[in-house]
Amino acid sequence: MKHIPETMPEQDFIQYREAAHLSGKTRYIPDMELYRGTLNGFAVSSPHAKARLLNLDVSLARTSPGVEAVLTAQDIPGPNTMAPVIDDEPCLLPVGGTCGYLGQVVCIIAADTMENAKKASSLIEWQWEILDPVLSVEESLEKKDFLFDPLRLKRGNPERVMKNAPYRKKGSLDAGGQEHYYFETQAAYAVPLHQGGLLIRSSTQNPTDNQRFAASLLGLKASDVEVQVGCLGGGFGGKQAQATWPVAWSALLACKTKKPVLFILERDQDFRLTGKRHPFKVNWEVGFDHQGHILALEISMAYDCGWCNDVSIAVLHHCIFHLDGAYYIPHMDALLYGCRTNKPSNTAFRGFGVPQAISVIESVITQIAHTLGKDPAIVRWKNYYGIRKNNLTPCNMLVEHNILRAAHRQIVNKSDYFGLRKKINAFNKKHDSVKQGLAMVPGKFGISFNESFFNQAGALINIYRDGSVLIHHPGTEMGQGLHDKMRTVVHRELGVSTEFIRVADTSTSIIPNTTSTAASTGTDFSGSALKDACDKLKKRLNPIALKMMGLEKGKVIWENNLVFCKESGKSVPFKELAFHSYMTLESLSEKGFYKRENIGFNLESMTGRPYWYYVMGSSVAHVELNLLTGRFRILDMWILHDCGVPVDEGIDLGQIHGAFMQGLGWCTMEKLITNKNGRLETDSLDNYKIPGIYELPEHFHIEFFRGNPEPHNIHNTRAIGEPPLIYALSVWLALQDARGTTLPIPATGEELIKPLYHEE
Repeated sequence: MKHIPETMPEQDFIQYREAAHLSGKTRYIPDMELYRGTLNGFAVSSPHAKARLLNLDVSLARTSPGVEAVLTAQDIPGPNTMAPVIDDEPCLLPVGGTCGYLGQVVCIIAADTMENAKKASSLIEWQWEILDPVLSVEESLEKKDFLFDPLRLKRGNPERVMKNAPYRKKGSLDAGGQEHYYFETQAAYAVPLHQGGLLIRSSTQNPTDNQRFAASLLGLKASDVEVQVGCLGGGFGGKQAQATWPVAWSALLACKTKKPVLFILERDQDFRLTGKRHPFKVNWEVGFDHQGHILALEISMAYDCGWCNDVSIAVLHHCIFHLDGAYYIPHMDALLYGCRTNKPSNTAFRGFGVPQAISVIESVITQIAHTLGKDPAIVRWKNYYGIRKNNLTPCNMLVEHNILRAAHRQIVNKSDYFGLRKKINAFNKKHDSVKQGLAMVPGKFGISFNESFFNQAGALINIYRDGSVLIHHPGTEMGQGLHDKMRTVVHRELGVSTEFIRVADTSTSIIPNTTSTAASTGTDFSGSALKDACDKLKKRLNPIALKMMGLEKGKVIWENNLVFCKESGKSVPFKELAFHSYMTLESLSEKGFYKRENIGFNLESMTGRPYWYYVMGSSVAHVELNLLTGRFRILDMWILHDCGVPVDEGIDLGQIHGAFMQGLGWCTMEKLITNKNGRLETDSLDNYKIPGIYELPEHFHIEFFRGNPEPHNIHNTRAIGEPPLIYALSVWLALQDARGTTLPIPATGEELIKPLYHEE
């Protein structure tokens, strides 16, 4: 463990606070100073993808040197469950139960060292009845083995319209999953408190769910468990639901041993145990006219959800509401299946079902264009949502602040799309083994949790007598710059320089009932709650400030560390206002709250308002592909993205870069391989390729779409974390354009060098 002093000079503290990531001083759970006597936790998991546990004997493991506890399902005081949505996920597999995947945890060990914990695990004796696993969605579909009832969204009369359409085209697509590969693996540190209960430090996006399940498993009240979250070493959705696992296991072991327990998954174990982005297989049929207008669309989509639900039903809801993409589809029938397979339960991943949806509709658009001999950009233009008409989605939500055509025009001009198309055609005529390709992908991404009760946030602001400010908000910082954005929001509202504003670690004891930092809502929710707290503080302190200026009334403005009245020209320093308010017995602490109402949809009709607003933009990719080696280069990448009025342009640019690169990995290189026994073969960077510096576009052009503020949101900004990931699909389509054939996801080098045609 790395030991960092509890106190540090003020200059170093400011650097730590301001640039910890860049200076390498951010403290993750493996960097924490540990209490004396801390034990190491280890998870013992099933060696089979599907098998019934007939017998389990841990007696020898319990007497192994250094071991202080070995816990099984029967040792759990409360309900043996940690399922976030549907109750189908036990914390530990009980005797008589059937494991759902190779890696499901059967028991947990606490020992003085990790080495001793692993040695003890080899002494566990068990007996299994091995069963045949289901490892594909095809088999799941054949057996009709679904985790929940299929989802259906239907608009109009697609059967009749399809039958009478001038043109019809069928297609299919196979897409794989994706490993989150956060650089801090799943981790938690549970410490028993002398007054009872637990303090848990967790690497999680969802502190309240961690608290909820730790308390439930132990038979405690939620108030008996405090979950604290510092900076996460990445999350990407993988720490939304599944970060509960190390929290639950460390809490159980800490309560049993009465000692602190550190539980960190090793990288290969994290790979094998945790869920991924959902793979899928889809078949579709589209009816369209001679100009390329979509008249009807039918989609049948099978998602590989893994062995239990996790958050899959929410992922499929998000997907089905985005199958329209950026396009108005008058008649549509979409049917989505949540298939059970004997693999890890697939989970939240940046985009949460939207990248899968966009890949389908953009494939449809591309195939329409090829059928008609038109450029796909022209077909996209024909089908975009309109401003005054053709502006209702299949779920009957109004598409507001629509910039799709404006963004299309801008990016066509910025990339010289049609001029570039001519140059590419000329290049391809001259070259046999090296081809270039071009593709455009627009974006329309809904922001909010579909479940209405998640759309809330609390916050707390403390002003101290010296004029410094401490803010508590419900969001977690995982490298996306949320803490910095929250300091900026409070700086704008109170007029205090950011060097006087500190963001506290997230704690369920300070901000209760937090919603997961997910769905790209962190800035929206936390910022709005903090603004509410600032508004309440200013309302209470404005009369005091006026009195200090010798005024009875006037419009008070908070800027530049001053509180001043513009009409009179008088002002009082913020620092003096804080001290005077304290001396006159005025509270300098205030809580804030934010809620989004009227979000939700009817589960039967799949209609309603699932989102607060849409984020839009467009992208163009220009690639060069060597048909003999399968290697490609991104020659140019253009992204035009609408952030409304960005809270921090630098952070938002970083998020666009990062989201695109992560999407590029999913689309072109990150391939998960599971063998016939259900074991994940790609469980390290030795055999699983993620994007690196050499995959960066040679020319990367990113711009913000200007002049379209979001009136429904804090400071007129729009969410940024997830939406730009879908722009990577333009690279995937550009590779198809270069190759002249359709491609699966990921379009790996192996796929790209397959023969372009097969002999009959």
